[in-house]
Amino acid sequence: MTAVPHAPLAHPANQQTFETCVALTLQMVAAVEFAPALSQERPTRDMLLAFAQEVERNAQAIAVLAGHGGADVRALGQDWYSQLSAARDEPLQVAYHALHSAAYLGLEHGLTTATLLAAVGCALRVLAQREGRLSH
Repeated sequence: MTAVPHAPLAHPANQQTFETCVALTLQMVAAVEFAPALSQERPTRDMLLAFAQEVERNAQAIAVLAGHGGADVRALGQDWYSQLSAARDEPLQVAYHALHSAAYLGLEHGLTTATLLAAVGCALRVLAQREGRLSH
């Protein structure tokens, strides 16, 4: 999930990277929710943490491509997560909401989209901390 450096946000490779990031992230969030119902193993704590790091890395890349390279996207995502979790108690709900919002906004909304993806990363970190205590 690596963006093409020094290319406009609308560059086909960047769009494809973004779409791949959203699709893979949706699969990870859905695995947390649905794996037990399908008799599959839920993603491990380490897997969730590693994936959160990749989502946040992609969020930072989007911010850079949008001209906001100095933005602390992870901190922005944490703030956004806090706001969303006040209305939606569960990190899984926050992850879905932020991911759907990022997908809807697309690359054209640069820093906002990056912030929403970083909020998903934050939600994945919270889910990782709860691993072993999760129930559906």
